[in-house]
Amino acid sequence: MEQSFDPQEFHKALDAFIQTTTMEDGLKILQQNPALLEDHADILLSTIIASARKQGDEVTATALDERRDFIRSIRQELLEKEGKISD
Repeated sequence: MEQSFDPQEFHKALDAFIQTTTMEDGLKILQQNPALLEDHADILLSTIIASARKQGDEVTATALDERRDFIRSIRQELLEKEGKISD
């Protein structure tokens, strides 16, 4: 899954993913931007979620939490398909 990392493109892709309103659209963004499935995306989303909670914006934090969980589930599925992990 590891590819060359362009921070500007990464942030643009993450913003696009965050703005999606359906799982199908989210999946398309993930397919087009596999860097969003990497650890640095999870870490960045965790930081943004913590910041939203610290500012008292629980609605945003919850929405981002759901998107992060979606990314994690897709990542898990891909790892299982690649045979890198097992239950």
